[in-house]
Amino acid sequence: MRGLTDNDDQPLTTGETMRVGVYLAHPRPGSFNHAVFDAVVEELHGQGAEVVAHDLCAEGFVPLLSAEETGTVESAARAHDAQVALHRTEVATLDAMVFVHPNWWGMPPAVLTGWVQRVLAPGADPAGLLGSQ
Repeated sequence: MRGLTDNDDQPLTTGETMRVGVYLAHPRPGSFNHAVFDAVVEELHGQGAEVVAHDLCAEGFVPLLSAEETGTVESAARAHDAQVALHRTEVATLDAMVFVHPNWWGMPPAVLTGWVQRVLAPGADPAGLLGSQ
């Protein structure tokens, strides 16, 4: 894995610590995806990054959107689900995100799709990580 760099592809200078979220979406422990997840987390730690790692299936993340979460033109309301609120808070503090998942039937597993829809909802990106203004 290449060393951590800034936006200009220059190595980060001493004293800068990247905060990286690593998300695993595979239900079977011992899978190849779990091995990749572990390797990514280990490498990021070795590069000096602060890592926030989540195994979405092991944590029991519920991917189902509630009726209140289906608005598409308004900013996301405060999350009533504690797990969603935690993830939104963490995402707001990240410099980068890594997603590890299989490609099943041309798409990621439902747990990751639901995570994206529930956590990365409109207006739920206060740090601007997703490029929203």
